Amino acid sequence: MSNEFRGTGNVGDEPLLKTVAVGNEERQVTQLRVFFDEYRQDERGGPEQVGGFWLDVNVWGDRHAAEVANLVKKGARVHVIGKLAESKWIVTATKEERCALHLNADHLFLSLTRLAEARFKPRREATESRL
Repeated sequence: MSNEFRGTGNVGDEPLLKTVAVGNEERQVTQLRVFFDEYRQDERGGPEQVGGFWLDVNVWGDRHAAEVANLVKKGARVHVIGKLAESKWIVTATKEERCALHLNADHLFLSLTRLAEARFKPRREATESRL
């Protein structure tokens, strides 16, 4: 049984680049909050959004984490492939155990269409002068 997740969604907040201790070494991780849309086929055969869900996405590795933090912005459309993982912790005030699901990304692809729309404005066509 595989634990691979593939999804396309929109980044909800600005990426957060952090340095964390892992064992005896420090590693960089970029954390993203991504909304993944859920679609179904409507009566006419086209897509209809029926909901979606938020998922925290972690991109590990010094070079990869820094690149993602520099390139990906809030609102960007990304396609992510990775493995789901569960984090558990205890709330100190109430001694209550909590858990959350997150995705450790193996691959992250940025939608060039959305990138172009966000960063480049179309040039105005020059009007021809009439003689």
